Amino acid sequence: MSLSNTIPPRKPVNPFPPPRNHTTTDIFITPEAWEEFLTIFLEQHPGYHLDNWDSQNATPFRHKLHKIWKEVRFVQSTIMVPRDLHAKNYKEQLRRLVARTKTTIGNAVCLGLGHAYAGEKALHLDSTKNERTWIEQCGMFLALCQMIEEKHKLPRDSLPKVFQDPAFNLEDRFVLEQLGQQTVLPSPGAIEHITRRTFVFAPHFPADHLFGTIFGRGDDKIPEILLTQDLGGDYAGFGAAIAQRHIQKAYWTGNQTIDSETRKMYEEGKRFLKSHHKLEFDYLYPSPGDPLRQVLEHHSFNGMVWFERKSWSVPRAIASS
Repeated sequence: MSLSNTIPPRKPVNPFPPPRNHTTTDIFITPEAWEEFLTIFLEQHPGYHLDNWDSQNATPFRHKLHKIWKEVRFVQSTIMVPRDLHAKNYKEQLRRLVARTKTTIGNAVCLGLGHAYAGEKALHLDSTKNERTWIEQCGMFLALCQMIEEKHKLPRDSLPKVFQDPAFNLEDRFVLEQLGQQTVLPSPGAIEHITRRTFVFAPHFPADHLFGTIFGRGDDKIPEILLTQDLGGDYAGFGAAIAQRHIQKAYWTGNQTIDSETRKMYEEGKRFLKSHHKLEFDYLYPSPGDPLRQVLEHHSFNGMVWFERKSWSVPRAIASS
């Protein structure tokens, strides 16, 4: 099919225009409403506007989204193929972290990655802090998955991976699915992929969302590795989630008694902290002056913690090279 006949540059045609003699049982879209819906879509996703459409490659934003995925892979390759001593030391620390796990990891799930594309006001994608954070976190996730593959002697890119975030927009999905050939699932589809043998990467996942997703489905569904925010902090994590729920419930009902759901959250959180070792992940971040900071330039991993299932052996500290 000729590109001139595709969408874009052509606009979609109204699939259900008004019938000539319509009745109250007919469903249709008036021409005025159809044009308004098209306008709203293009305002929300300006990459598909003809002015921003790359007709040669049939992609939105004239290579801007391609640049995002290219930078994700560059972060991954910079970690996996170090070019100087600093980068080699950093990779070795990450490799030792992955090597500590005793269970064979069968798959990986990325939850709550956020936006790769922040909207029309962020056409200069590489200058937006949030988008740079997305690039670094996605690149780190892929690098850690590659290290897991190497540990288990698996072919490159063979570890099954899925992404899920209800906030993903069309541009985010384009980067991951069409450019990255990754699997993006609608919420809560990824939850069914989390088992005892899963690596879960959840950099922005709120602690209260962990209950009923990762926690509360049985001990056999608690992942081997969970890389997320600190769940034991005073103002975040389990304590914050439990406090917020109990305060809301007390004001709503006028009853300060700890209900069964709050008690369940407490017990599940306590059981997880007892079953998993906690290691500060952000301390591995390259130090000031390290050339690796030119790639990992923002503190994308501040406050993140690596939780790994305990084994009978006492873990050793991650030695710095």
